[in-house]
Amino acid sequence: MGSLPPLLLIIFFSMWLLISCSEAREFLVGGSENSWKVPLPSQDSLNQWAKRQRFRIGDALIFKYDNRTESVHVVNENDYQRCNSERAEHTIFRDGNTKFWLSNSGHHHFISAQGHCQMGLKLLVVVMSEIHGGGTSHPPPPSSSASPAPPFSPSPSPSPSPSPSPSPTNQGVARGSSGGFIGIVMWLGVSLVMMFLI
Repeated sequence: MGSLPPLLLIIFFSMWLLISCSEAREFLVGGSENSWKVPLPSQDSLNQWAKRQRFRIGDALIFKYDNRTESVHVVNENDYQRCNSERAEHTIFRDGNTKFWLSNSGHHHFISAQGHCQMGLKLLVVVMSEIHGGGTSHPPPPSSSASPAPPFSPSPSPSPSPSPSPSPTNQGVARGSSGGFIGIVMWLGVSLVMMFLI
């Protein structure tokens, strides 16, 4: 068997693409239902939690909070550093159960308003690029003199229905159970093609 036929290579590539796309995870911010609120255990407890995670493109952050006292603002680095929640171009969520899809690599900045940001209710998430997706550490939080963060593209959840909570270790939960099913179907398809080629 010299080389694989082009059709088989296409099938293998398609299978790899489908399986890798189905591995997106959901992260409950802070690791528990009531983490997006003050008082916090420490000023940087949310960022310490984020540093222990590996975020990839396609993953989602789940913010659960009391919408009477909290909100989630997607901001740029400068507004993150200054706790400025007053800009018109910010994306603001107030539903109490916010799902934010991480659609691009780089730094993503989140703060709360009502003075709670100054009390530590802020989060910096670093999403690894496709090339560096296997990295094991995050860069340190940016200083106020660092260059601006790349643009973000929020994809808010259209409905405030509850999402499944991640496991207690909060290493992320698969977005759906279709990934395993897709893998099995692809494996069966490849097996059938190989039987006909041999």
